[in-house]
Amino acid sequence: MIWMNDQYDIMRCHDSLVRQINVLCFFRKLDSVTKFRLLITYSFSLYGFVLWNFCNGYVESVYRAWTVGVRRVWGLPSNAHSVLLPLLCCRLPLYDELIKRLLTFTHKCFNYDNKLKLVNFMVIW
Repeated sequence: MIWMNDQYDIMRCHDSLVRQINVLCFFRKLDSVTKFRLLITYSFSLYGFVLWNFCNGYVESVYRAWTVGVRRVWGLPSNAHSVLLPLLCCRLPLYDELIKRLLTFTHKCFNYDNKLKLVNFMVIW
C-alpha cells in the first residue's frame, strides 16, 4: 500500500516545500530578512512529519531542499557551508527543529488527560 509508506508523505512534503520556496524566490525586490520570515511562516509547517520514520533515507531530501531554499532566500552561493546557515538565520538547524517538535508532540501525548488513556497507550506502543 503506497499510502502507508513514509516515503510517499516525505516526498509530498519535499515537493510542497520546493514549490513554496520557488514561489517565494519570485519576490526579488524584497530584502532577504523579509523573504526568510515569509519562508518560515508559509513553508515551514511540514504537516505530519511527527509520524515519519527518521531513519528513512528520503528525510535527507527534505533537509537538502530546506538548505537550498535558505541559501536562495539569502542570496548565498550554492557552496556556502550549511553549518553556518542556522547562525545566519538565528534558528535551529532543520533536523534539531524537527526533533524538538517531535519531542513536544510526544510529551503532549503522554500528558494528555484522557479517561480512556488511548493516546498514552498508542505512544507507548
